[in-house]
Amino acid sequence: MLYNIDFDIAATILSVVIVFYMLEKKGLKTVTNRIFLLVMITNIITALSDILSSVENSYHLPDRIWLQDLWNYVYLVFHNIMPLLFLFYTLYLLGIGKTMRKRTFFLISIPLMIDLILLALNPFFREIFYYDENGLYTHGTVFIVFWIIAIGYMIAVMVLIICYKRNLTRSKYYPLLFFLVMQVGSLLFQISFPYILVEIFTQTIGFMGVLYSIENRDDIINHSTGVLNRYAFLEAATPAFHRKRRSFIIIKLSNLSYYNMTVGVEQTNAFLREIAAWLEKLDPRMLCYDCTGGHFVLLGEGVGKDEMKDLCGQILDRFENRWGKGSVHMLFPVQVCFGRFMEDVESLEDLMLVIDSPYDESFGERVKISKIVETNKRRLLLESLITEALQNGGFRVFYQPIWERKSNRFHSAEALIRLTNGEYGFISPEEFIPVAEKSGQIDKIGEFVFEQVCRFYKTKQLDKYGVDYIEVNLSTVQCMNTELTKTFRQILRKYDLPSKRINLEITESAAAKNRMELKKNVESLREMGFTFSLDDYGTGYSNYSYMFEMPFGIIKLDKSILWNALDPKGGTGDRNCGILLSNTIHMMKDMKYTVLVEGVETVEQKMLLEDLGCDYLQGFFFSKPVPEEVFLEYVKVVNS
Repeated sequence: MLYNIDFDIAATILSVVIVFYMLEKKGLKTVTNRIFLLVMITNIITALSDILSSVENSYHLPDRIWLQDLWNYVYLVFHNIMPLLFLFYTLYLLGIGKTMRKRTFFLISIPLMIDLILLALNPFFREIFYYDENGLYTHGTVFIVFWIIAIGYMIAVMVLIICYKRNLTRSKYYPLLFFLVMQVGSLLFQISFPYILVEIFTQTIGFMGVLYSIENRDDIINHSTGVLNRYAFLEAATPAFHRKRRSFIIIKLSNLSYYNMTVGVEQTNAFLREIAAWLEKLDPRMLCYDCTGGHFVLLGEGVGKDEMKDLCGQILDRFENRWGKGSVHMLFPVQVCFGRFMEDVESLEDLMLVIDSPYDESFGERVKISKIVETNKRRLLLESLITEALQNGGFRVFYQPIWERKSNRFHSAEALIRLTNGEYGFISPEEFIPVAEKSGQIDKIGEFVFEQVCRFYKTKQLDKYGVDYIEVNLSTVQCMNTELTKTFRQILRKYDLPSKRINLEITESAAAKNRMELKKNVESLREMGFTFSLDDYGTGYSNYSYMFEMPFGIIKLDKSILWNALDPKGGTGDRNCGILLSNTIHMMKDMKYTVLVEGVETVEQKMLLEDLGCDYLQGFFFSKPVPEEVFLEYVKVVNS
C-alpha cells in the first residue's frame, strides 16, 4: 500500500519557513518563544521521519528492515513528544509554568515515559507495530495507548485554556482554541484514513495560526531599542493581575526631547538601545519592555521585594555613569519604582497611569509607587470635579482689589477662579489649573472666567465706583488657542462691554514657551483694544526680548522679590534683594512700564513700595480675593 506523502512534504516546508522566520526576524525573547521553537523543530523531525518511514513502509524490502524500523521509531518518538511540548507551551503562555515545581513537570511527563517504554519494548513483543505476512506496516493491539495519551494531553490543554481563560487576551484565547480544533479534527481523520498523511500538515497550519497571532506579531518588538514594546507589555500585563508573585520595575528617563534636540534623534536612539540592552541583561527572570517616551518596564515572576530593591539600586548606580560609545557620552537622569500586581496596583489602568506619568523631579530618584498611584488618582478625581463644576456651576470668580498709589483708591482688581466641592472642600487653583491645562479643560474654564468678569463689570457698572478694569489671567494653553480672539469678541458683544475694561495677564512661562503663537494671538487681541500685563515677573523665565516684542503696559513683580527684600513676618530682608527690588522698579519705570508688586501683606511693605514709586500694590494687606458682592461693597466704601 502506497502512502500519500504530499501533505507531509508541505508540512516540512512550512515548518522550516516558520523556524527560519522566528530565528531571523523575531529572535527568542520569551520562554514561550523558545518552547514554540522547540515545538516547530520537533514538528520538522516528525514530518521528515513520517515521509521516510512511509516510503519504507510502501516498499517493504527485507534487506532494509532495519532502516524501516529506524524511521518508524523516530517518527513515533517525536510524534508522541509533540502533545507534551504543546502542553508545556500552554502552561507558560498561561503563566503557570514559571511557578510549577519540577515534581509537577515530572508527573505530567509520566504518560510520555509510558509511550517511550512501550516503544523500547516493541522490538521484543511487537505490540505497538509490526509487519504482516505481506510486509505491510500494521498497528499492534497496544498502539491505542498512544492515541489515548495524545488525546489526554489535548484534553488537558483544553481544560487549562478554559479554566485560565482570564489569563489570556482574546488574541491568544481564540487562536489556541482554533489550534486544538485543528488537532482533534486531523487526529480523527488520520485514524479513519491512515494512508492519507494529513495530520502533521493540519497541525502545521494550526502552528502558523499560533505564530502569527501569538508568537510573532509585527509590532511586538520596538525596532528603535530592540526590546519588547508597549503592545507586548499590555499583552503580558493583562493576565498578570490574575497571578501571584508577578513583579515589575519601572524606569523613567527625563525629557527625551532635550536629547533629541541636543544630539539628534539617531544618537538618542543609540543611547536608548544601549540602555535597553543593559536593562534586558540585568536579571534573567525579568523581561524588558520599552513603553515609549523613555519609559521602560522590567516584568518578571518570583522576584522578592528585597531583590527588587537591590535591582533598583543597581539601576541607579549605573545611571550615575555616562552612556554612549566613542566621543559622545551623556548622563540621563532617571527615576525608578517597583511593585507587585494586586498589592501595589489593582488594575491595568492604574499601572499604565504610573508608567505613562511623566518624570517628576519632585519625587526624587527612587519613587514609592503608592505616591505615583495616589497622585494619578488625585489627578483623575480633579478632572472629574472640574467637569462637574463646569456643568453644574461649581466654579466661582473672586476678585482681589489692586491699590493705586497716586490716587489712594482701588484702581482695578484681579479675577481669580475658585473651586469648592461639597465633598472635597476648597481646591487650590495651583492644583487644579495644571490638571485642567493637561486635560484640555482650561479653555472652558478661561471662557467661563472671562464671561463672568464681563457680566459682573457690566451689570454692576463698576466704572462708576472707580474700577477702571479687571485683570483676567490667560493660561499657557489658552495662549495657544487660535479661537481665543473669536471667543472673547463674542462675549464682549454679548455684554456690550468695551475691551479696555479688561486687562489680560500673561505669565512669563507662557510668553517664554509659546512665543510665536502668543505673538499672533496678542496682536489680534491688541487690535481689539485689550491691554496687557506681564505676570509673575522674576520667577525664573525673565527674558527682555519678548517684553519688547509684546505690548505689555504693566509689569507685575512676583511677591518673592518683595518678600526677600522685606519679609512680612520677620520684618527683615536681604540687602541685595532690596537693591534688586529698588533697581527693578526704577528700571521698569524708566522703560515706561507701569509697575505692580504682588504679595503686599504689611504696612511696612506698603510704605517701602510707595517710597520706591511703585504704581500699583496688590496683596492681603488690602484684601484677600473675595466674592463679587463683597468686592462691590468694599470698593463702594473705600473709593467713595
